[in-house]
Amino acid sequence: MSTVLSIGELARASGLSVSALRFYDKAGVLTPHVVDPRTGYRWYADRHVGAAVLVAAMRRVGVPVKDMAAVLSGTDAHGLLDRHLGRLEKGLDDARRELARIHRLLDARAARECTVVLRTTDLLTAFGSVRFAADPDSAFPVLRGCLLETDHNVLRLVTTDRYRLAVGTVPLLEPPDAPISAVVPCTFLDDAAGLLGRHDTVTVVLGADSITLRCGAEQLGTRLVDGAFPDHRSLSPLDRGIEHTFSSADLRALLADAGDRVDLGVLESGEIVVSRQGTEQPVRFQVQVNTGFLLEAVDALPGEQLTFQVGGPITPLAIRPRSVHTSDPASAYSLLMPLQPVVLT
Repeated sequence: MSTVLSIGELARASGLSVSALRFYDKAGVLTPHVVDPRTGYRWYADRHVGAAVLVAAMRRVGVPVKDMAAVLSGTDAHGLLDRHLGRLEKGLDDARRELARIHRLLDARAARECTVVLRTTDLLTAFGSVRFAADPDSAFPVLRGCLLETDHNVLRLVTTDRYRLAVGTVPLLEPPDAPISAVVPCTFLDDAAGLLGRHDTVTVVLGADSITLRCGAEQLGTRLVDGAFPDHRSLSPLDRGIEHTFSSADLRALLADAGDRVDLGVLESGEIVVSRQGTEQPVRFQVQVNTGFLLEAVDALPGEQLTFQVGGPITPLAIRPRSVHTSDPASAYSLLMPLQPVVLT
């Protein structure tokens, strides 16, 4: 005697969902034994269990719905399945070829060289203004290196030891065909000084993992430094804060006997004074920095007039040439962290 199954029971027995069984009924693949004319509820016979299991299996391998009914009816069932397997194998071969092409495109993209052309004097000057802020003894290679990145029509050079940061810029003679961002060993740029000094222009060629400096028929190359360079953009002194301009020569004289630390006082008038300067004006707050770091920044930055900028007693002290505007995202500047338990991140 035939057993009558509800649609839910057939779903559990076959692994097909109730909604799938309704779909295959409408498609003419699995027609119920009887449908209640009043409720529309579907009832199946026990012979439907085997058919539903076959449909579930064919569904998993993507057999077209039109072929499912033919397979269940026994019309060239094995031939239909073999032809479907052939289509799957051809599709897999096509997918393999396309994925191989994608891999080649990715490799070519990674290997594509990006180039910029600079004046050698500009590059040497910019590197000279940032070299002091790298840490030659750091355990982290990126802190022993110099970040090179393009921004609009300039190449920016950045170094940091996490307690100070220096930024220099070089105007581009020819813009890159793609953005550049890579860390180069400072020692490589040190060694390149002789090559750069013999030529007027240099072509900087950055590959996936290397840099090459080409000057005429001469060239010098090395591998790039692996690792993430600390985020410096968030520290760019775009907020003016309190500013005061000093003569570089006067600063050197004031700092000559300052000891290891020096206090910069911000007066109520807005003037910034070195603590050795005598003044009776009220001091709003003081910023204490490492004297050696400050002298290195003063010596590295170009120009005879330097602008100090500070926003508070525990915010970084920004130093920039007077002619450079902080509103320019490509500005050259140095940052010194106050002598507080805070480091650049």
